[in-house]
Amino acid sequence: MSEDNDSILIESAVKGDEPAFAELVKRYHAAVWSTVHRTLGNCSDAEDVVQEIFLRVLLSLNRFNPKYPFGPWILRIAGNYCIDQIRRKKTRKYRLWSDLSEGEQRRLLKNMATKPEAYPSDPEEASRYLEIAQILLDRLNPRHKAAFILRVIEGHSYLTVSEILDVPQSTARVRVSRARNDLHKAFIKYQADLNGGPEHE
Repeated sequence: MSEDNDSILIESAVKGDEPAFAELVKRYHAAVWSTVHRTLGNCSDAEDVVQEIFLRVLLSLNRFNPKYPFGPWILRIAGNYCIDQIRRKKTRKYRLWSDLSEGEQRRLLKNMATKPEAYPSDPEEASRYLEIAQILLDRLNPRHKAAFILRVIEGHSYLTVSEILDVPQSTARVRVSRARNDLHKAFIKYQADLNGGPEHE
């Protein structure tokens, strides 16, 4: 996707060219959808959320600095909107874990357990681990959760994470680290409770 072409479309869209903005929506719809889906889960109003994000993009387009890439800018708007939604609906249970691939689930679990062998081989036991993992992930601080999903689940670099969340790279690293630490502690506690023993040997 050419940033030069994006600049031309943005310039036209700011002047009221609806087809130009429609083309921008077409180009970035999948990326915005992915951010919404990963952050809010498989919620029924996901498409409404995506449309609201693009409306905010349209209203803010005249403030976009063409010296910077358009992709991270639009994903920053998407990420911030999703974080706001989580804050406003703290009592809502977002479905996220069931939408991850097996590989993504295993990657997340490795960040939650100290030892690789902590991942159970028994399918029934593994199912219980996945259930608690989803619950723990959904309980994270929204800002930490967003950074963790972008870095660990979606595999973005810290530079990209910082651009999307509009924070310094050091802040992005801290948020991911805190999310990982919170998940690790909660997961180890769950393991101890499951085994009927203390958290530490």
